[in-house]
Amino acid sequence: MKKYFLIISLFICFNLTAAEIEIISDKPGDGKKIIYHSWVQIEYTGSFESGEVFDTNIGKDRPLVVQIGMKEVIPGFERGIIGTTKGTKRKIKIPAELAYGEKGGGDVIPPNTDLIFEFEIIDVLDPHYKMINSDELIKRIKDNAVALDIRLENQWENGVIKGTFQETAFNKDGKFNVYLMDKVRALAAEESQNIEIIFISHDGETAAILGNAFAEDLGFKNVSVLKGGILQWLKEDRKLVSHKKDN
Repeated sequence: MKKYFLIISLFICFNLTAAEIEIISDKPGDGKKIIYHSWVQIEYTGSFESGEVFDTNIGKDRPLVVQIGMKEVIPGFERGIIGTTKGTKRKIKIPAELAYGEKGGGDVIPPNTDLIFEFEIIDVLDPHYKMINSDELIKRIKDNAVALDIRLENQWENGVIKGTFQETAFNKDGKFNVYLMDKVRALAAEESQNIEIIFISHDGETAAILGNAFAEDLGFKNVSVLKGGILQWLKEDRKLVSHKKDN
């Protein structure tokens, strides 16, 4: 039996349609809720509609561990677990469009095959970065945290949050700005990875992706993200200032 078939989803190109998963049975847990970028430990069994099991990790040395939002599992499986809690037991049906699609999965999953998964959430750990609100952002800026507005330059024209630094993280084509690390190091100075850094984006999503990378992959120990980004700031009727240094 092939091990951990869910993992190969990272290398498959999906056509995400309006298809949805079907929840066949659901026994909610009462533990920590799974959010974007949560680390989740799962025991699961995958089968075809005929009942034939094609993959399971039950009885293995340790459960499957995935981070939500990182495309480590097929889209339908992630949709099935997001928003649940530690202790949840659920059985779902995943349409082929949200599984292995027209290509199938190697020599195990035929093309255009719907799949059944039964799983239990064994444990849930928070991301290694924090989500903060607008009041917390203001306080931390006053305490000399490095708050980086990573939006595009044309978005700064409409104003920025006072006390933030502007440094685009991704260009309009989605290419990462490799000089961002130099900017962070310059602002952090000798404090390096111990500096408190806060990422701010248009709606918070891009900032969360970057915050996760800095916390998980680059080893920064004190990373936060403004929840809801600039949009949430404006919803709270908070002011923006000019990004131009001479104003």
